[in-house]
Amino acid sequence: MPLTARLLALVMVSGAAGARAAEGPLFRYDVTALEGARVLSVEARFPSGALGSLDITKGFFTYLDGLERERGGTWAETRPLLEAACPEAGCHLRYRLRLGDAAQHLRDRSRVFELNGALVAQPGSWLLRPSDPPAGARFRLAVKTPPGIAFETGIFPGTGEGVYEGLVSDLDDAPYSAFGPFDEAKISVRGATIQVAITPGEKRVSRDDLLDWVRRAGEAVSGYFDRFPMPRALVLVGIGGRRDIGGGTTMGNGGGSIMVFVGKAAQPEDLRDDWVLTHEMIHLALPDLMPHHWLEEGIATYVEPLARARAGFLTDEVVWRGLAQGLPNGLPGPGDRGLDRTHTWGRTYWGGALFCFLADLEIRKQTHGRRSLQDALRGVLGGGGNLSIHWDVDRFLAEGDRATGVPVLSEMYARMAQKPAPVDLDGLWQELGVSLTKGGVRFDDRAPLAAIRRSFTLPAESPTPLTR
Repeated sequence: MPLTARLLALVMVSGAAGARAAEGPLFRYDVTALEGARVLSVEARFPSGALGSLDITKGFFTYLDGLERERGGTWAETRPLLEAACPEAGCHLRYRLRLGDAAQHLRDRSRVFELNGALVAQPGSWLLRPSDPPAGARFRLAVKTPPGIAFETGIFPGTGEGVYEGLVSDLDDAPYSAFGPFDEAKISVRGATIQVAITPGEKRVSRDDLLDWVRRAGEAVSGYFDRFPMPRALVLVGIGGRRDIGGGTTMGNGGGSIMVFVGKAAQPEDLRDDWVLTHEMIHLALPDLMPHHWLEEGIATYVEPLARARAGFLTDEVVWRGLAQGLPNGLPGPGDRGLDRTHTWGRTYWGGALFCFLADLEIRKQTHGRRSLQDALRGVLGGGGNLSIHWDVDRFLAEGDRATGVPVLSEMYARMAQKPAPVDLDGLWQELGVSLTKGGVRFDDRAPLAAIRRSFTLPAESPTPLTR
């Protein structure tokens, strides 16, 4: 979580977790990248009370060399799996991590990989830490790189150039970080900063095309949520692959970063038509809700076309055709046990989107069009619920219901989470005046809910907040 003093508006975005982080003992890491960042030299100072054996992401002990502990000015070898991390007085450690070798042999995009000379690695893979840190313990990370190599991370900045801070407990699943010869840029969106880092690689699109793509996605998401979800986030653009726009992944817990791939044959129009980056940026606006993965993915799947339509990047016809074709994939099938317990692709992405669609419709009905799911999600974000922190699902639902003034989210979760709930989509399409045709979609403006249908893609003004 961010630990530096920030404007009140940004504190509201980041939530109370940052304040909690400032209360704990401090772990200090000084990292120097060597050999083009293929080797990291790490010096760590841990406070007293850091208990348990030393730990690092699974699989990385193989690539850790020369671990030493300083006692009375003398350095001596220590064994991380056998020796308690720190006595009451604290401890001072140093070691090297062969990041390049780890990337070459592990090749795991969730932990570490190499792309065109850039090394991407989740920070927990190279920052050694006690298995049982004190409650609320925080870390301060300072990184030095050689000329021509940049360090990029989604961890929130601390005080000073090249310094980043967060909770030690977040290191197990902290935002993507990377070392490499990046083409870097900063994009300002509603006062927030999107740090863009583009890997080397052959491509047909220009730098300006890529930055415009990031800016458009940021504008669409900011318009929907009335702010960019975080004061700062990182977008790592990996050049390569056969697909025009490859898969995207977003990581939070102490910050936010997105990894997305652009194929070497991608054209500017592929970037303009892309939905992947907008989908990933929407994840930044939601707290970590695991294990409720269907809710995280369902919201991003559902909100993405609405956000792009409200920004003027999609037509109503494209939005409703996509919903009419996609939402049936989220209906419960034989053997379904509810959204919390059925982990198929259809139920995770489109089942979650179906939950959002039904909630959006019901909120609009019960409030006579004054509120919508957008208000619920803005309320969550305004209450500090972005991807830099974890919330339990009950808190998320309660905050969303408070923002709309009706208990739709909680009631719908109770109905759909633990058991299958039948949904008459065909009947809803008739009421909304939506029908698929061979060439697209047709609207019936005489349908009972036609006015509500039209409101789904209209830009919404910031509503008057409901009192708590």
